[in-house]
Amino acid sequence: MISLGEYTGKDFRAFIVKISGTEDKMFAEDIVMIGYSKADGLLDESLTKDDFREIVQKEYFPKEENKRRAGQIAGDFWRFIREMDIEHYVLVPTKEGFYIGKVVGPATYNEMRIFNDTAYQRKVQWLNNKEPITIEKTPEDVQKRLKSVQAVIDASDLYQEIEFAMRIS
Repeated sequence: MISLGEYTGKDFRAFIVKISGTEDKMFAEDIVMIGYSKADGLLDESLTKDDFREIVQKEYFPKEENKRRAGQIAGDFWRFIREMDIEHYVLVPTKEGFYIGKVVGPATYNEMRIFNDTAYQRKVQWLNNKEPITIEKTPEDVQKRLKSVQAVIDASDLYQEIEFAMRIS
């Protein structure tokens, strides 16, 4: 049995991350990674959310006047780089359920990973012996959030449901 430990609902932070790359890479290197790797420079602490959107727009959607798609991706980056932090939890959805890990490193950018779209990464300590928590053992509210189309979603409000799924896994 695994537990979220000393956290209470108010200070618990968790993010669902739809990874770029493969589960094999994720576990071999103990990382979680997101795509859109050509959007270089987002680790600059002086950037605003609007700056994130402009960088994504310029790199991926330069001919689109509407900035909605760039804004959605910029929001994912913002959560991954600025809101997620060391000691927070990540849930990575799969067909079987989800994997859970604890963030142990800052967001990094590895230029050598642009080609496979996994340049933005965070080091993670995987919990539950790197075994997924199955869908059958996952409360409905967590299941719904795992199915979101966003790549990085705040799931901190699901503290009790995540704790429950972990306790019975």
